[in-house]
Amino acid sequence: MAIRGDVTIDWSVSPRVITVASPSVEITCQDLFDTLRFLESQSDAMDDPAIVDAAGKESLGGGVSVGLTVTLLDALVAFESRIGPTYEQCRVNGGNLVAIDSNGFYFSTPISPTAFTQVITTASSSATTQSQAQLEYSTYQNGVWVDVVNGTAGVEFPIGTPGSPVSNMSDAYTIATTKGFTKIYILGDIVLDSETSLSGFTLIGQNASRTHITINPNAYINNCEIYEAHVEGTLDGSCIIRKSVIHDLALFNGFLFQCSLYGTITLGGGIQANILDCYSGIPGNTTPCINMGGSGQSLAVRGYSGGLELINKTGPEPVSIDFNAGQLKIDLSTVTNGTIVIRGVGNVVDPSQTDDAQKIITHGQYGNLYIDNYTVTGHMVTELWQLQGLDPDHPLTVTPSSRFITGSDISQTITGDGTTTSTVTRDIL
Repeated sequence: MAIRGDVTIDWSVSPRVITVASPSVEITCQDLFDTLRFLESQSDAMDDPAIVDAAGKESLGGGVSVGLTVTLLDALVAFESRIGPTYEQCRVNGGNLVAIDSNGFYFSTPISPTAFTQVITTASSSATTQSQAQLEYSTYQNGVWVDVVNGTAGVEFPIGTPGSPVSNMSDAYTIATTKGFTKIYILGDIVLDSETSLSGFTLIGQNASRTHITINPNAYINNCEIYEAHVEGTLDGSCIIRKSVIHDLALFNGFLFQCSLYGTITLGGGIQANILDCYSGIPGNTTPCINMGGSGQSLAVRGYSGGLELINKTGPEPVSIDFNAGQLKIDLSTVTNGTIVIRGVGNVVDPSQTDDAQKIITHGQYGNLYIDNYTVTGHMVTELWQLQGLDPDHPLTVTPSSRFITGSDISQTITGDGTTTSTVTRDIL
């Protein structure tokens, strides 16, 4: 229920004309009744006969009431003329609307025609109706719908519903907070900028190919969830992104879950980043990159498939990476501190090396950096190959008391008499 500011009355004609100003395309029977009651109480209308009557709304219990019927008294409703050439569809809904003339006879329609408008009135033969507020709330389908290309600005119902999406995030936020929603559905692409300030909201795209969300640095996106979208830009932190494509994401700390990674993800904020059940979306030798942001951030990667690269790690914070299958590149020219634990099936290499023989990284100490990758199956197979003396770049050397691979960390001590018993033990380097 509301008194509309876009409704005027021409009291000088008969029947009197009630005009709903452009660009409004809808008015409910309840809002029409409330507005007309207000306007007829004003001083400029005190000498004019009443313009509206209504019946219904009696409660029957259980959230059900008698349907509303609004009767216009020697008056018709008109929506302001449009410039054309296409017609604009307008609606009067939320009850029954009828009109009678000064002699008490019913008009064939309560609508006064105007240029390039087509007005639909929703009539109901039912004796009962649910609460209008309940009906409006259910129309939103538990969230506000945004389409920056085809949407409409404003906050009045039905703007923000699936059939009439809102055109901007500022109005979407107003609608959501007024109605008590925490979900925003994004139709098509959107750029989030300074008008966007969201905390604790869920943003849901159509899918990663139909919804591209670009987050500018001046937008505030904190403690939010994002689903089914192509996401890039700058997050403020503690967000969860699910089933999306991630491309060049900055200041990320939070969770990525079942996402395809492209470009560079830059960590920040001093909070752990978690990448769960994700994979590289880049075919060939190019690899998604995680910029550790220097110092202050730890990283947990679980169930990853494909290539991944780490750069710019100068702090002591730990990193743990569990592969389904893939390859990890660690740029030892910029990754210089902390502990990196690697498990699963794959290889670990240093892309900063120009000599292929030196690119393979094995477990051990690299200055202030410790790399533990003893369970990575790819290296285990390589070591078995080298222990057979089959690697021309890393020859096997055998003495009566030792075996070692040149240029690697494989070194074994041989003990025993060499005749009845010999024991081969790997040395811990």
